[in-house]
Amino acid sequence: MQPIAALTLCALLGTAPGQAQQAVSFKNFNQFRGIVPGVDFFAANRQAVVPFEKPAAEGMQKLATLLGGELPKGAVFICSTLQQKDSVYEPRVLRSGYSWVVVALTAEARAEEQLERMRQQMGGELPAEVRDRIRNRPPEMMAAAEAALARSTVRQMALAVLQAALAPDREYRSSRLEDVGRSPLPDWLDIGIASWVSGTGANVAFLQEHLDETFPLEDVLGMARPFVAPTSEGGGGGGGGAGGGGTVIRMGEGGGQGRPAQGQGSGGRGGGGSRMLPKDQQDRMLFDGQASTFFSYLVEKVGIEKVKELIQSGRDGKPSTPLIMQPEMLGAGIEKIEEAWLAWVKTLKPEQPQEMRIRVERPGGQPPQPIE
Repeated sequence: MQPIAALTLCALLGTAPGQAQQAVSFKNFNQFRGIVPGVDFFAANRQAVVPFEKPAAEGMQKLATLLGGELPKGAVFICSTLQQKDSVYEPRVLRSGYSWVVVALTAEARAEEQLERMRQQMGGELPAEVRDRIRNRPPEMMAAAEAALARSTVRQMALAVLQAALAPDREYRSSRLEDVGRSPLPDWLDIGIASWVSGTGANVAFLQEHLDETFPLEDVLGMARPFVAPTSEGGGGGGGGAGGGGTVIRMGEGGGQGRPAQGQGSGGRGGGGSRMLPKDQQDRMLFDGQASTFFSYLVEKVGIEKVKELIQSGRDGKPSTPLIMQPEMLGAGIEKIEEAWLAWVKTLKPEQPQEMRIRVERPGGQPPQPIE
């Protein structure tokens, strides 16, 4: 292509050669560059970005340490309203030169999303006191919600970077972030890395309460992440029916990472659980908890450099177990390794997401549904 023709094409696309991200703009958003290396933020104003800055910077630094080299550049859209969220058109963002896209909500927008879901489940308008209680939460609860949403967003960013960096031949789709099969790494490594990078502590409390129901560690290191049916509420770790006839809104980790609400009926894997959760969700929560804690255990016991060797081995398509059992790693049989790791898990401090319990009667005496 001749230079003049190339410049004309770039002008039509609204970009300059080699500067795709600098020239892009999106309706309802302002661009904020240079805050976190490898990430451009889009939001209504600078204040909306603030809660995400430090977690995102720390997460991207951890990813750079684990993966090495320059990470694929991405865009994070922080939406203050549901209208903003609906206006993000992912294909255009990707055509603008970004390798991945993540859409996040502010705590206020998340509250509105929860209210809308409640309206749909309850079959009509909600009582004014319910709306006010959700919208006017105490400052400490809002701060906890902001922190949880930021961690959840960094977890999504980690999964996005893994897919974009390790499987660049596959077309990126944010709707497929939870499909860890798109990455060449063993599934447990994808989950472990994303949890460690974001500091979400995926389902530690649930794991500690169900240690007698876990998958064998050797299976976790080689199996696919349990599938969650699309019709299941919560998409990968939601709660079951709220006890006492109320609807429970949990202000904990997004994306199914929070602890299920207390006071629910039995229904665990094998009939021994203490949560009314579908089996596919419980299986995934257990797998995620095992994968994330074992990854953190490895970081603590053998160090980052050895973990990087494990990641490279996974990128090469090699199984994890033989390398983990080598003398320079954990150096024991898989049963001994599992015993030591489970003892370590018992010492962990479980996550403590704040909860908001709201009792709302549903039309026709129907049982209430949990709100994730």
